[in-house]
Amino acid sequence: MKYWFNKLFLTSVLVFATITSNAQPSLTPYNVVYASQSKNQLGSMPMGNGDIGSNVWVDTLGTIHFLISKTDAYSEIGRLLKIGQVDVKITPNILDAKQFSQTLIVHDGVIHIKANKGNQSVNILCYIDANHPVIQVQGNSTIPVQVEVTNAMWRKESSELIGHDRHSGYGVAFRETPFMKEKDTVLMQPNALIWVHQNKSSVWQLTLDNQNITSFNTIGKDPLLNQNFGAIVSGENFTKKNEYTIENKVSATKFNFQITILKKHTPDVNEWKKEIIALHKQIQNLNAVEKYQNHLNWWHQFWNNHYIIVNSKQEPSTTFKITQGYLLQRYLNACSGRGGMPIKFNGSIFTVAPDETLVDKKEVGLDADFRLWGANFWFQNTRIPYSTMYYSGDFELMKPFFDMYINAIPLAKYRTQKYFKHEGAYFPETLTPWGSYLNDNYGWDRSKYEDGVSENKYIRYYWQSGIELSKMMFDYYEFTNDKVLFENKFVPFIKEIVTFYSQHYKKDPSGKLSIQPAQSLETYFEGMVNPAPEIDGLNAVLLKIDEYKAAIKDPLFQQNCTQLQAMLPVLPKEKAEDGTWVLSSGLNLGKRMNIEDPQLYSVFPYRIYGIGKPNLELAINTFYKRYDLAFNGWQQDAVNAALLGLTEDAKKMVSTNFSSKHNGSRFPAFWGPNYDWVPDQDHGNITMRALQAMLVQSEKGYTYMLPAWPKDWDVQFKVNITGREQISGNYTQQKGLVLEKFNKNIPMKIMEAK
Repeated sequence: MKYWFNKLFLTSVLVFATITSNAQPSLTPYNVVYASQSKNQLGSMPMGNGDIGSNVWVDTLGTIHFLISKTDAYSEIGRLLKIGQVDVKITPNILDAKQFSQTLIVHDGVIHIKANKGNQSVNILCYIDANHPVIQVQGNSTIPVQVEVTNAMWRKESSELIGHDRHSGYGVAFRETPFMKEKDTVLMQPNALIWVHQNKSSVWQLTLDNQNITSFNTIGKDPLLNQNFGAIVSGENFTKKNEYTIENKVSATKFNFQITILKKHTPDVNEWKKEIIALHKQIQNLNAVEKYQNHLNWWHQFWNNHYIIVNSKQEPSTTFKITQGYLLQRYLNACSGRGGMPIKFNGSIFTVAPDETLVDKKEVGLDADFRLWGANFWFQNTRIPYSTMYYSGDFELMKPFFDMYINAIPLAKYRTQKYFKHEGAYFPETLTPWGSYLNDNYGWDRSKYEDGVSENKYIRYYWQSGIELSKMMFDYYEFTNDKVLFENKFVPFIKEIVTFYSQHYKKDPSGKLSIQPAQSLETYFEGMVNPAPEIDGLNAVLLKIDEYKAAIKDPLFQQNCTQLQAMLPVLPKEKAEDGTWVLSSGLNLGKRMNIEDPQLYSVFPYRIYGIGKPNLELAINTFYKRYDLAFNGWQQDAVNAALLGLTEDAKKMVSTNFSSKHNGSRFPAFWGPNYDWVPDQDHGNITMRALQAMLVQSEKGYTYMLPAWPKDWDVQFKVNITGREQISGNYTQQKGLVLEKFNKNIPMKIMEAK
């Protein structure tokens, strides 16, 4: 087997451009244009402001549909519900015209809808304000039109959550007694539409009881009970037609209306109503021109902060798909990354009612609240979008992810003390937004299991998420230099996780830590010892704790960490069938139960092996001897290939993944379902992360440029690196690498594209 290793060149031997222009390349070629109406929801186009999202489409009858979502609209049983749907009809009907377009202007974060029918035309602008919880719709036409805006709510009656639909409630839904899907309520208001979903009950206390942590109710607060979420719709010169519809009083050539969304905890729905009406009026009273400009400013700054634009004369179609896929996935992250909860790996906030391309024909008819794997969180899946945000500089988008786990520390500490009678905190792989086990995983019949032992074997001892999140917190600190966040929030979290590992496991006869009972991700179960991800992760985190002891400011904790570091077992190795030494997933592995490669966690996410680090060949051998060769969905092989400098492998995987959208969906970045759902956020983001690693790899102390970059791909880029620095420039086959903006004091090595 041959390995082609890049040659290293010191920065001093390169001639860098002296130009100071850092003009952002145009994103116009990567706009998404539909030249005809859409058949159904699967033809929708996404827009969002980080918390509120909407799938937007115009059907063949000329009706505009807004399917509205919010990142934290959790029901009484923990389903992530849509806010609802608003439909818009225009009379005379111009939108069913053959001359039609619906365009996502990526740079502006807006959707334009245009139609022409003879001398009749209409032009409609739609966007979700980047700075306010409101959907703005405004249009003009060449003839006066009548506009009807309808609340197309479908949760009009309560019903049992049964059959395949139970998957949307995964976490509590698979018990003998069905839970209810509760209805929404229409509230009366002159010249406006208002509806709300009220959580009059909650599964929070039931969950605490089932997991034998009942008394945590004296510490924590029910996050679901009395949660109200919904919307209000009104517009200039619109009046009430009936309880579900408003219309403009007189046909006009200009129209505009707003949809304001609010979630609030209160037992009094009238209080929620008063607040949403006041919020709606407040937003409507803002200067419209300034409000829109501020929206544009947010998006323009977002795109100017980071870009990777790839072109190739040899592969123009492939590199176009790569660039568009990269940009659109980052757009989706921005649309859903600033809300009350992290980005959902299984569809984000852009799921739609499934058809036969997603579910069995007999299950078609499920509504837009359905998503496979439900509304809770799997750490392995949830982390992937956030792994891209260091290099993109989207640090604001990372905070909901960190906050969910930080806010759950009190429950995690309580659970640890209750179950195991020692200090620290741990998190199971699957958890609710407030940090508990999923009852469907933990088990409803607890008579056979001790506290802390889940019925579901796939997550029974899968607890390494806290370690990995700790490493991500160190990475965040190194990229941002945010000392306040690090010391006030990250350090307390990291200390609880490390304390758990220092107190939970016993030593073997040699004095080394023996991590058992344990499992290696979801692939190797009970009976195995010393899983590689835990050893990799603890090594990486403990080294960082030592490096940043001045910021951590706790000598006793530091001493305990030094002792724990000395106790860590050696990372296991094994011989492949041909006698080659490779990394192992752990000891006493037994039967493979899933399709992961835990042995490669030492490459990603923990980066113990990689370019410029010892034993690179061992890691490369391990990569080529891996058990599972899939690289779609949440599989990490594309990132591993890039981090190991394996250009051809990374190129193939990135090219394939960014060309592999869901066949039933119209939007080019609605990937999946793969192992998750549509749009699959793991698929797009793991491929983003791989492309970044092909272009640049930065850790504290050094940065590599072009570590796995194909020589026949030209690229324009602006990327963020450690130390809160940015590098911008371009690479072409003719001129090589030209850096336009960079700190010359950054330790950097330029590698030869190949």
